[in-house]
Amino acid sequence: MEISDEMVQRMKGLYKENGKDISDEEARNSAHKFTEFIELLYGFAKEDAQKKRRLKKEPNGFPVNGRYSCLVCGNEINEETGWYSWYGQTCLLCRDAISNGTVPSFVCTHRDSYYSTWYLKDRFNIKSPTMKKLIKENKLKVRTILNKDGKVHEYLFLKKENPKLAQCDPKRKSPGWKSFERNREKKNKRWAREKTMELKKDIHEAQKKMGLVTKVRKELL
Repeated sequence: MEISDEMVQRMKGLYKENGKDISDEEARNSAHKFTEFIELLYGFAKEDAQKKRRLKKEPNGFPVNGRYSCLVCGNEINEETGWYSWYGQTCLLCRDAISNGTVPSFVCTHRDSYYSTWYLKDRFNIKSPTMKKLIKENKLKVRTILNKDGKVHEYLFLKKENPKLAQCDPKRKSPGWKSFERNREKKNKRWAREKTMELKKDIHEAQKKMGLVTKVRKELL
């Protein structure tokens, strides 16, 4: 997309608001990168909207198109091993675990609502033998996802079912910090929405001009 002089000045203004002066060339480069990023986000949003429309016709879901990571176990999935539904993309095993109630669907959208075996080992230094012992002693509440052979595919430890573990989480933050993060996230989303709307307007104007140029060119030829 061609960057207009107006967009260059707008980008310079954004930098100046944050106490930094940049040249026209630097502003133009930043505008290019920003528009590419916005277009990327717009592409993701468009793809997501198409999936949601398809789900209205296929409420039970459909195979994923391409390569993704399962939102539950993190394994790579493709057209043969992955499934897309109202709670996002998952592998077939995790899809079935959600369908039969083994694990709640909110784990797909709230990744901080549970601990994985990797997290227990990395953050709590709870290795596999100790973990299995704690599960057997009922000191850890676990949701077990099985494969077709009846073997363990993945363990999930919901935070709400393991409050003592959650209280000892090294990454647990104070209420004040959580409030700060929530406020920062809201501001970032609002700023992104405003800039997206402005850029869409610029894109629309550019398309109108291009359409007019094409029309005049055809008339002249």
